[in-house]
Amino acid sequence: MRPLGRLTLGYLAVAACLVAVGPGEVRGRAGVLLGFCGCALLVVACAELARRRPASRLSAFAVVGCPLVLPLFLYPAVDRYALVLRGRFLDDEVNAWEVRVFGAHPNLVLDELASPPLTEFMMVSYFSFYLFALLPPLWLVFRDRTDDAERYLFVQMLAVYLCYLGFLLVPLRGPVAALDDAFGSSSLTGYVMTGVQARIMAHDPAGACFPSAHVATAWTGLLAMRRIISVKAFRIFLPLVLCISVSVVYNRYHYLSDALAGITVALFATVSTTTFSPWLASRMSRTVTRHRSSPRGYLRKMP
Repeated sequence: MRPLGRLTLGYLAVAACLVAVGPGEVRGRAGVLLGFCGCALLVVACAELARRRPASRLSAFAVVGCPLVLPLFLYPAVDRYALVLRGRFLDDEVNAWEVRVFGAHPNLVLDELASPPLTEFMMVSYFSFYLFALLPPLWLVFRDRTDDAERYLFVQMLAVYLCYLGFLLVPLRGPVAALDDAFGSSSLTGYVMTGVQARIMAHDPAGACFPSAHVATAWTGLLAMRRIISVKAFRIFLPLVLCISVSVVYNRYHYLSDALAGITVALFATVSTTTFSPWLASRMSRTVTRHRSSPRGYLRKMP
């Protein structure tokens, strides 16, 4: 099995063990475990497809698409078992720590700068996180670089899975719930994207704050772009990643400590995969032929 599949199965095994034997509350334990089993079966099925048909277009999309699809279940499922280790939310402790370190609540400091145009800009910045999750690996596939797409996804998913485990170690409700009475208004006021983002966040799982998966994914993707795509791409997207890092705090979705932890996760994932990149490259080269593993390469082989 390819490294990305092994990584995903490893996370599913750890998460399933925590849900099965953790001392805290789990809502619908059997359903969560069944969902993990379904995700594992999907990973195994995609791996088998890639092994049997390495030159097909479907295999190329399965390699890239599987890790992009799984968070549709894994992320919302956190709401069911966020308290499995700690048993309660730790917002009071985190808020007290931030006041000691920064002298004030960073969320409340940024709230004093709020205005409709700035809020709309920050909401757009926050939403642009999906660019790093979806577009680069798909672009690499269509450029006949499926192995590079997998390397990009490996480091990105490593950061994501570390964030998911972090949710359980430090479960937080977030600033909206914990500091609601301290904000100058009940909600931020903007224009189009503000309303769109509010509808999306209405379904966000409780406890999915520390570390910020948005910040971790954005920084991991940016650093992967520099190594896999180009330094020019890194320079182009750096301002956007900085805006994402600020927007998670401004938009009241995360504490500043969540954002800093997300950057730390991104650096750890990047350094880890860079250290083991020769091993990853050798494992990938054994199971894929670059020219024929992507749709364009496949089409060129057709009469």
